[in-house]
Amino acid sequence: MPLTWTAPAPLEFRDAYLDFSWLVRQRRQPPVGSDLHEPAFVRLKGADPAKARRTLRDLVRDATSPLLMEPHEFGVLDARCGATDPDAGLPDEYALYRRLGTADADHAALFDVLDTGSPVSLQPDTAPAAPAIPAAPRRRPTSRPIVAAIDDGIGFLNGRFRTSAGATRFHAVWLQALEQGGPQKSAHLGQVLTAAEIDAAIARAGMDETAEYCAVNAGLIHADAHRSSEHGASHGTHMLDLAAGADPAEPGDPALGWPLLAVQLPPQAIADTSGTHFESYMVQAMRWILRRAQEIDPAAPVIVNISMGMHAGPKDGTRFAEYQIAREAALWEQVKKQPVRVVWAFGNDHDSRLMAELSYDKAQARKATDQSIEWRIQPGDQTESYLELRTPSKDMPVSALQIELETPDGLASGFAALAEGEARSLDLDGGAVARLYHVPARTLDTGIEQRAHMVIAVAPTESCHGEPLAPAGAWTLRLRYKGAPALRATLQIQRDVNLVGYRGEARQSYFDSPEAYGWDDRQQDHTALESDSPIRHDGSLSALATVRARQIFTAGAAVEDAESALKRPARYAARGADWTVSGPTASTVADRSGNRPGQLGCGTLSGTSRAINGTSAGAALMTRALALSADRIVANAAAGGGTQLDDFDWTVLDRWMVPQADTGRLGPYVIRPRDDTGPASGPDV
Repeated sequence: MPLTWTAPAPLEFRDAYLDFSWLVRQRRQPPVGSDLHEPAFVRLKGADPAKARRTLRDLVRDATSPLLMEPHEFGVLDARCGATDPDAGLPDEYALYRRLGTADADHAALFDVLDTGSPVSLQPDTAPAAPAIPAAPRRRPTSRPIVAAIDDGIGFLNGRFRTSAGATRFHAVWLQALEQGGPQKSAHLGQVLTAAEIDAAIARAGMDETAEYCAVNAGLIHADAHRSSEHGASHGTHMLDLAAGADPAEPGDPALGWPLLAVQLPPQAIADTSGTHFESYMVQAMRWILRRAQEIDPAAPVIVNISMGMHAGPKDGTRFAEYQIAREAALWEQVKKQPVRVVWAFGNDHDSRLMAELSYDKAQARKATDQSIEWRIQPGDQTESYLELRTPSKDMPVSALQIELETPDGLASGFAALAEGEARSLDLDGGAVARLYHVPARTLDTGIEQRAHMVIAVAPTESCHGEPLAPAGAWTLRLRYKGAPALRATLQIQRDVNLVGYRGEARQSYFDSPEAYGWDDRQQDHTALESDSPIRHDGSLSALATVRARQIFTAGAAVEDAESALKRPARYAARGADWTVSGPTASTVADRSGNRPGQLGCGTLSGTSRAINGTSAGAALMTRALALSADRIVANAAAGGGTQLDDFDWTVLDRWMVPQADTGRLGPYVIRPRDDTGPASGPDV
């Protein structure tokens, strides 16, 4: 059958990414078994919270119920069902898993579903039920910060994370892996290693840390998945070293006294750089970190580094992962009185051509309103490609737009209005190779709404699974608007890159226009965007770096210019915009110079090193700056005031003012921890 477009029709879906990725997954690798569950994050309802908790607990324990929980998360719920609620004041929100196909209405009287994740097959395993709280938690002095990381590939054996006596500084490490069903009706999400278990692993490993990582990974990670800790360099190890690594032979290094926590996300979630899979794991990781930090010292500040991101999204603080992590941090600090700071990378897509804008000025009568842009989807892409169409305010509803999508071969969908909850597909041999979605608005909390928007999903252009493929080449997106008020449409292509070492075989799609090849004086090439190009640098930041909360920091990346002693934006460093956040909180020096990219940090194995740049490195270095400023954080949290910049202790940090023209990419300051020899080179503040 030839390619054909379907008419708009209602479609059951909560998230366009999850719907289309599940469609593609079912065509190429149906999950083994029938016990399919989807992650869900829920908020209990009703006038009697204690009764609601007990009801949920009983449902999770009931073998006939479609609900189950990860053991650590269940431990939180179970503890709150006792005579005394240890989390009194915190909301009744929980991560759980429900059998695929379970309707929201089935438990509508008990809870609201705030978010769902990608379905998983819960095949039984022999993993023992993990305790929610270790029996003998370590205690630390309150003067020391607790540094945590949520990332990929945590080299927990590395010498940079040990004390001067050779013991691990980790209180615990959660090595997340794809869920498996446990013997006590639970969803086991990998393995938690305690400090004692890590110390034992260090002793067993000796000089052969790789063998120990291989042994741990063999029981956790599928053979066809990337095992970062078995490679010479791993992102999470490097980032945690920049954030809190220390040489045990240097007793004067303050970082030697910082307890560590880390969560290694499942490699399958990391491999999908669109963010489709990792949000539910991130939120569970944040909740776990806060409770483990309380075990270490309930008064010590906890600083969480998340050097990860995704490109497309609402960028108004309502993407679920960024919203919920900020909510967890703020409420924990408010109720538990333990200061929390979270550092996100601001984004690396300044020059990736993933942002575009089509605008309509105010007009009473419109004729010939069609505007268009090319979306180039590359050959050899074995992953889906996504484009989001949004408007920056409620005054500009996306429903006022009609869209038309044309394939590289000239088959156009035609203009048609899509109502919320409707979709239309481009079918080939009975399977959708592209789909247009009108995603309904979603309420996260009172007054917090993720606005309706449109998503265009396109299937892979290459595959070895015999599935219907989308044509590669220049797809054309056209917009038509007949309303009188001014309207601005932001177009964002989702990140879709092939990470080093991963086998996703992804190829990044991008926007194209004739006005996108002006002369760039700095780069000495034809890559500059001309003023009339619809492609934009503005708004190129990560969709997880836009929430406005006191506990949330975002980090840009600067390059050090040795000749002028200036700090300028790295070429990749993203830019804010007037319709989202204006720029990062601040920046750090992520590139030592134009000829020496990156910052040195440890490789996976002790004694090795690598250089990595990006705003990921910028976020890790900002995390270290905040850890060095722990006393100020504690004081500001106790006083309940100040701004993010007030948390930095300028007696141990240097800062350089950023020219106004660069603040959208660097924030107001470039900061750097001061080394033992004093200031580096003439800070001007």
